[in-house]
Amino acid sequence: MDKRKKIIAIDMLFHDLVKNSSCQLKELLKDLITPTQFFLLKIIASQETCKAADIAHIFDITPAAATTIIDRLYKNGLIERNRSEKDRRIVWLKLTENGRQLLSDIEAMRIQMLVKQFANITDGEMQTLYEVLKKVLDKDLVDPD
Repeated sequence: MDKRKKIIAIDMLFHDLVKNSSCQLKELLKDLITPTQFFLLKIIASQETCKAADIAHIFDITPAAATTIIDRLYKNGLIERNRSEKDRRIVWLKLTENGRQLLSDIEAMRIQMLVKQFANITDGEMQTLYEVLKKVLDKDLVDPD
């Protein structure tokens, strides 16, 4: 198989992997939160605090769409809104303890799911996969351990 055909085959495998992972994530999150809400919680957790405008920019959605997602998380007690002391127009978003706990629980279930997916992959194959993906993404090779 020539390089072009291999690239096309790899692209199809990536598509299948993303589709499979997306379906598994939806099943995992079923009755808890939507995948979008999950990723929004992850973003807020990684940034400690952020604004609705930050969410809109990261997700590449309108501020109104970001506000709709944020409202649902707020109503479910997963995030809190705090007005800035310096500029009352700014509202900071932060995970509540319930939001942190839910995110932690979901991450634990997600890791279990990934461990099952990679069960038949050797440590060497996993290291090779890691290095190849980093190279494709043109990132510095950093040992995952």
